[in-house]
This record gives sequence, structure tokens and C-alpha cells, in this order.
Amino acid sequence: MFRSPLLWRLYAGYVVIIIVFTVIVSVLISRQVTDNDLSDIKQSLAVRSQMLVEISRGKLESLQHAAFQNEIKGLGHRTQSRLTVIDADGKVIADSQTVPDSMNNHSNRPEILQAAQNGIGMASRYSQTLQTQMIYYALPITSNGELIGFARTALPQVAVGEKLSTLRLIVLLSALVAAITALIIGLYLARRFSEPLINMIKAAEAISQGDYNRRITVSQGDEIGLLANAFNRMAKSSAQRMHEITMDHNRLSKIFAGMVEGVIGVDQHQNISHINQAASKLLAISSDDCIDKPIWESIRFPEINEALVKSMKTGKVVKTQMRLSSAINDQVIDIYTAALTNGQKGAIGAVIVLHDISELDHLERIRRDFVANASHELKTPITAIRGLAETILDDADMDSDTLHRFVSRMHAQSIRLSQLVVDLMTISRLESSQYQQQNQPFDLCDVVNRSATNLKIVCLEKQLTLTLNPANEALTINGDLQAISQLVDNLLDNAIKYTPAGGSVTINIDKHDQKARLQVSDTGIGISAKHQKRIFERFYRVDKARSRELGGTGLGLSIVKNIAEQHGGSITLKSQSGIGTTFTVLLPTQS
Repeated sequence: MFRSPLLWRLYAGYVVIIIVFTVIVSVLISRQVTDNDLSDIKQSLAVRSQMLVEISRGKLESLQHAAFQNEIKGLGHRTQSRLTVIDADGKVIADSQTVPDSMNNHSNRPEILQAAQNGIGMASRYSQTLQTQMIYYALPITSNGELIGFARTALPQVAVGEKLSTLRLIVLLSALVAAITALIIGLYLARRFSEPLINMIKAAEAISQGDYNRRITVSQGDEIGLLANAFNRMAKSSAQRMHEITMDHNRLSKIFAGMVEGVIGVDQHQNISHINQAASKLLAISSDDCIDKPIWESIRFPEINEALVKSMKTGKVVKTQMRLSSAINDQVIDIYTAALTNGQKGAIGAVIVLHDISELDHLERIRRDFVANASHELKTPITAIRGLAETILDDADMDSDTLHRFVSRMHAQSIRLSQLVVDLMTISRLESSQYQQQNQPFDLCDVVNRSATNLKIVCLEKQLTLTLNPANEALTINGDLQAISQLVDNLLDNAIKYTPAGGSVTINIDKHDQKARLQVSDTGIGISAKHQKRIFERFYRVDKARSRELGGTGLGLSIVKNIAEQHGGSITLKSQSGIGTTFTVLLPTQS
């Protein structure tokens, strides 16, 4: 409290005022007291001189000077003043403190000269007789209109000065006591005035640091009390508003953090004020390092910066797109930029929304490829069948061997067309939202054994060795038996087709990490690394000519992956060109 600059500033001004007014009042009072005291002394001397005139008038005429001297001496002692009676010639007749005969003629004394001239004489001078400073007051003594002498009274100026000094000391002490009292009262008043203000300052500092529960307790009913009450109401209102702002901020932060889209907020100087995790991940930047920095410094994508500048300049929503090339798939991002304006339509910032549509773009590309590939795959057998049929129709005399060969080719193309349609329908059925699996428990080993048995004849025809290594225990799966059978058939058919004569196909079934594991390995042509990432795409073939020659539709592995995922499983492959391929399928077992 006593370290408060406000307190001492108020008190310093109060002290200066008290000291100045105390000095002024003390000087005026001292001067007035001095003037009043001198006036009283003058009046006292005048009264004594008038009395001495009355006493001396008869004594001067009787010429009884010796008795008069004794009387004057006694009277001077009783009145504590010097009394002197002088005749008209200036000779001292009687004096209360000195023998008259030893005194000089007083006709030339200033007070005597003034009394003779003006009727009253007063002087302050050094007395040669008493060797001290004296104040004299003289009146003429007349009898029947004639001047017969002078009556003079005197007081030592030292006594008068002591009296005046005492009076001044009393005035000074009184003023000092009054000043000290006033200063103490002033300190109390200044403290009482500054204390609530200091409390308000402390409360304001606490509020500025986030402590909105700080309040001021003031019992005064004056303007300071009203100010304190207003401050408390303001603090309460600020606390409520800050609580609402904090809730809104937290709500928005959670919304932004949970958004799949990337969100970037910038101020009017294009400095980043907010960026969510999605935007940081999309742009591969640190959200902590780019806050309060220019967006062009942290995000060096011209599409984003150009859209931001255009949006803040026009005040409109700007939409654009950027594509980031990568080794796997291009990343495609839609950019939406909207300027934030105030009431005067001036830009105070902007919001940038980044929407990663890479998956949609990839699916759209797959859709386009699927439509193109499906059209092409359907067109090829249809064109072949049409061409062969037109040739037969145009040549009525065609020999039986040629006709048989053409019909055989038409039959093969129709089988291929039928298989293609069946595979397309299978994919459509598996990907349909209305598709429901006909789940039932069954042993995976039984399904694999059945498929292997059905394909043994094909393996013998192609001179392939088919080996089955079943599991030591039953691997019960709760799934669609028909779909799992198709999965196994497609994997075995794929291995047999792409394995040359003299090769081998091996089937291993076991339990791995509480899942049923099916591995189909072959010693076929293998798949190079650049094709492995796309081998499960629809209509994707490593060797298109060889695939068509073998009757493949390019949909088998896509169907296998779809069935595995429908059952909560997965499929992977390991392959090396010219050595062979191993497909591994993991399916959850029934506990």
C-alpha cells in the first residue's frame, strides 16, 4: 500500500498545499499578532503616559522634586516600566530607574521633540543611560495652556521582543501541530482514496492474466464505491463472455481438429492464425512452426497462395485444385478460399479449406478404366463371334472342316464372353450395398480339398504337380461358402494358368495369429515389382496377350481381394519374375 505511486502522488500534492498554506497562515498570523501586540504596547504606554501627566502636573508646580522622585520610582516599579518627568527646558525632574541629576538634558530627544511639536512623541532607540534598546512614548504637560514639561514612559525593547518571540513561537508551534495533524489526516484520506483504486488496478491486472473471479470489496457509498461496483459488474460480465468465447473456441477447435478437410485461417496480413492437423498432414508441415508466420513462407504451393490473394482482393469464394505427383498415386486436393470481412466489407482475414479428393479421383479413374476395359473386353469376343458368324453366312459352300473350326472358335469366344459376364456380375454383387452374405460355419480345409480335387485333371493335362498340405486341425470359418469356394478356385486357376508345363502348384493351409492362412504358391512366370501394386485392380494384366490367350478376364484377383475383405480378411503376395508367386490369404476363424 505504502509503495503505491498514486498514494504518494496524492499525498505529495496534499503536503505541498498544507505546507504552503501553513507558512502563509503562520506568517499572516505572526504579523497580525505582532501588529496587535505593538498596538497594545503603544496603547499601554499611552495610558501610562497620560496617567503620569496627571500625576506630574501638580508636582511640577509645587517644586517638591525629592518626594516626587521617590513617588515616581515606586510607581515605575509597580507598573514595570520606566517613568520619566522632564520640565519644559528638557531637565529631568524625576526618573523611576536613574537619579535625575546624573541624566543629560532631554530636550533634544526624538520623542520629546515630537511631543512638543505634535502633542505625541514615540521613538525606539538605544538608551545611553540604561545601555539598552528602549521604546519611548512622550506627552506634553500643560497648565493653563502653557507647556510646563513632558511625561515619558518607556519599556525595554528586549522585553517586547521576547514577548513577540514567545507569541511567534506559540503561533509557530500551533501551526506545526495543525500541519502535522492535517498531514496525518491527509495521509489517512489519501490512503482511503487510493486503496480502492490500487485494488482496482490489482484486480484489472489479475483479469488481464485470466483471473476473472477477482472482485473488489468497497464499503464506501461515494463515487469510488460506485466505480468499484461498476468494475465488479464489468468483471462478472467479462467472465461470462470469456467463458462463452472459450466454449466457442474449444468447440470450434474440436470441430476443426475433427474435420477430415484441412482448414487454415489467416489474418488481414496473410499470417497463419490457425491450422488443423488435417491441413498439416496434407501439406506436410508442422502446425506449431507456422503459426503467426506469412502463409507464403510456410506453405509454398502457388495454387493456394494465388487463390488466397484473389479471394481477399475480390471478397468472393475462390475454388481451384492442385495435383501433387507421387510414386504411387497422385494426390488431388480441392482448394476453397473465402475472405472474412468486417462491417465495412474490408478483408480482415480468410479461411482456406483443403479437401483431399485423391481417393475420389482414384475411384473415378478406376471407374473410367473399368468402363473402358469392360467395353473392350466385351467387344473383343462379340466382334470375333460376329465376324465368324458373318463369314459362315456369306460362304454357303464352306467345307465342313472350316465350318467346324469357325463354330469351335465361336463357342470358345462365347464361353469367354459368358465367363466375363459372370465375373462382372460377381463383382457387382459383392460391391452392392444390398448384398448379404449367406454365412454358415464350414471347414476351410474341406473347401480347398474339393477345389484341388476338381483341378487335378487340368494339372495332369498341363503336366503340373499339385501339392496340398492341409492343416493339422479343423479351421472353421463362419462365412459365405460359395464365395470362399470361388476365392480358392480363382487362386488355383490363376496359378495353373500362369505356370508352364513341368512346374508345380503348392497349397498350404495352417493357423497363423488366430487366423486361417491359405497360401497358394506356383513356379510360374512371376510378377515384377512394378506390377505388384496394381495386380488386384480390375482388368489389370501383366501380359495382356498371354492372358487373353489363356482365357483370363482380368477380374479373378479383384474378385479374390473383394471376397477376402468382405469376410474381414486380407490378401498379400510375394513374387519374383521367372521364379514364381505366392498368394497369402488370412481369414478370421470361428472361436
